[in-house]
Amino acid sequence: MCNQTNSVLPSQESTPRTKSRIATYLSAQLAPDAFLEVELMLLAFAAGINDATTFPDYRVFASNQTGNTALLAVGALGLAQETVDLRDVGFSLGLFVVGGTLLGQLGHRRGRTKRSWLLCTNIVQTLFVFAAAALRHWVSTDIDNSARFAVICLLAFASGGQVAMARTVDVPEVTTAMVTSAYIDLVTDRALFAARNRPRNRRGVFVLALLLGSFIGAAAYREVSPAFALLLAGLVKLG
Repeated sequence: MCNQTNSVLPSQESTPRTKSRIATYLSAQLAPDAFLEVELMLLAFAAGINDATTFPDYRVFASNQTGNTALLAVGALGLAQETVDLRDVGFSLGLFVVGGTLLGQLGHRRGRTKRSWLLCTNIVQTLFVFAAAALRHWVSTDIDNSARFAVICLLAFASGGQVAMARTVDVPEVTTAMVTSAYIDLVTDRALFAARNRPRNRRGVFVLALLLGSFIGAAAYREVSPAFALLLAGLVKLG
């Protein structure tokens, strides 16, 4: 009689190990290193594309809610009725807050710097941007077309989630959207002219990324189409 021995196939051994590696990878907490900084700069670049695309069509911003707050007052007092629609401003500002609140609070509960959460929230945001690009391709921007609000809402919600994510990963110099404070923090930095100054470098690259994204977005809007510009923003976010 042949001796029988218990054996485990290599594939059976590797499967649990592979799952364990994946689980470990996804549960890792990301430190504010160079890789994370690059990711945030790409998000800032995408934010520039978004705002350069939404403002010509809707006279609102998807992520720059400082501008929208001022437009809210201008529109409410009827100072620019021909260009500012309070509904557009209200939807953008409101959905930005909703997106930031929902995804920001979920981030605290799921692990704000956990790789799995950062991947998940960025995928959700990117899907919203792709959906907005598809709608922008098919939906008229005419003020009487209520479907146009969906584009604004999708982009504003995604932008709120993006900024909420950026503000909770311990890289305070890069909000990925608003640059007003970044400009001032940059020029008032005591070590502005020092050879090594990581916060200064972060702010400077952040401003350049948003500025470059705005120019690229405006060029894509003019030379190709608004939908293409939004598609480009979504692809950048995937990076």
